[in-house]
Amino acid sequence: MTFAESPSAERTFADRTLQAYGTYAGLAIENWEKNAKPSAFLRRFVRALPPRAHVLDYGCGIGTELAWMKGCGLAVEGIDGTAVFIKEARRRLKGVPLRCVKFEDAALSQQAYDGVWCNASLIHVPPREFADQLPKLQAALKPSGLLGMTLAWGNKKGFAENDWIPGRYIAGYTRTEAAHFFRQWAVRDLRVTTHDGRSGRWIQILAERSSGHAQAAHSHRGR
Repeated sequence: MTFAESPSAERTFADRTLQAYGTYAGLAIENWEKNAKPSAFLRRFVRALPPRAHVLDYGCGIGTELAWMKGCGLAVEGIDGTAVFIKEARRRLKGVPLRCVKFEDAALSQQAYDGVWCNASLIHVPPREFADQLPKLQAALKPSGLLGMTLAWGNKKGFAENDWIPGRYIAGYTRTEAAHFFRQWAVRDLRVTTHDGRSGRWIQILAERSSGHAQAAHSHRGR
């Protein structure tokens, strides 16, 4: 992919990314429908939750993973910034609370969720905004609530012009950078992986809300 970074990227990342998703919505929906099988990471996340857990999918897209979690007996909600994706998710998930809102504008209730699932969604915000999002997600979790997050692996940040959806902002992180962002969490697992539900290399993170802000990393794999 070719990345183009501009001085105004911090201000325009959301609008340009949402515009790209809107332009190529049909392609995105077709791709997600073809790859609707839950990843091993999603299965691990759900197994780690209590029965009938209350889960927020933060960047739910068209709701394929939400639907699978709902089928596992979880109480689910979803947020996404792309209106056409939320419309499709509502078609699939009758009665499930779904909101169309940008991440930077999303207000979350405190200590409301047993789990927050965030699969390759906050890769679309710059590091400064990402750092602001993490305390909000932590506050939204119940004590010892669990966050499951996928980040793009790498060191490039900017608008991907030759992507399968051109024009999206994508931020890649090294494993060390990702661990740095999670210093205030109790990290259960942080690993670099490939081809788990999507092509490419990714960082998968399972982390608990930690009242003492102690980081307990039980498994660190990859570089």
